[in-house]
Amino acid sequence: MKFLANLTRMLIPAPCFLCGANTSGESGLCAACLLGWVPVARAPRCPQCAIGVAMAGLLCAECAQAPPAFDCTHTGQDFNAATRHLVHQLKFARQPWVLPALLLPLVDQIERAYPAPRVDWPQTLIPMPIHPQRRQARGFNQARLIADQLGRRFDLPVLGHAAVRVKASAPQSGLDAAARRKNLRDAFAVRQSLPAHVAIIDDVMTTGSSAAVLARVLKQAGVRRVTVWVLARTPSPD
Repeated sequence: MKFLANLTRMLIPAPCFLCGANTSGESGLCAACLLGWVPVARAPRCPQCAIGVAMAGLLCAECAQAPPAFDCTHTGQDFNAATRHLVHQLKFARQPWVLPALLLPLVDQIERAYPAPRVDWPQTLIPMPIHPQRRQARGFNQARLIADQLGRRFDLPVLGHAAVRVKASAPQSGLDAAARRKNLRDAFAVRQSLPAHVAIIDDVMTTGSSAAVLARVLKQAGVRRVTVWVLARTPSPD
């Protein structure tokens, strides 16, 4: 089936997800858009929350003053107009075929961050849970789709039901960091034993509140180190 899909794309070029030009290959991006999609040089980011900082290795002010429960974050890129378009296509237009393009920058960053041989890799991937009501309405959990792809790429197990969302809280969009934390109080639960080091997988980190609350619950359940892998990070408003 994959061969037939690739053959069809070669014979009938699909439009680029970003600009509409003809494209080929599995990324879904044309050559021009693909050229700048995965950055050659990475801008420095806070090692804990992945927000942009002035110098490599420097914690941002928020993480220095009030460290979140997770230990480090890796992201593919900033949440910009192009990334927002593809993420919304994935989540709200039910177009999972945009996922390979979204994953390219994150996979590149992970491979840079964890050189061979594998040292300090998470032992399993935990998709950010969504409440069953929201999953039923949307038809899927986008974090699970991302985790499954990363699990196959890096040969890591995915525990899709180890952490669950037990409270149908309001959507996080539009809330500030304090309101997000309050909104997520008692929202997560852990349903099975977990290894010492896990990675939370999500599409976008905005304030980091969801990851911080889930990481705290995971550590209360015995996890010692929590890494976060996200497709995109909302940049600082400054």
